Amino acid sequence: MTAAIYIDPLAIHPVIDGEWHRTRLTEIPVPGQVITMLCGASGAAVFELAGERRRRQIPRQCERCDAIYRHEQGIPPWQDRISRR
Repeated sequence: MTAAIYIDPLAIHPVIDGEWHRTRLTEIPVPGQVITMLCGASGAAVFELAGERRRRQIPRQCERCDAIYRHEQGIPPWQDRISRR
């Protein structure tokens, strides 16, 4: 008998040097597989429990990945959304 664990590749946000990124994954990478982020940074995939994400430090968002993602999705830059209030 198996116990399926479903993971959404769109919800994966890899962390490199304390910064979380966005990437275009269509499947779950295998450990060691090099993945490239929207900003161009790349790294080998490793898997850890979610609780480990904040144990070392609280990751910050990659501003370049966010800008690219927002542009691709037609979402205004966060600076525009804040200044229009």
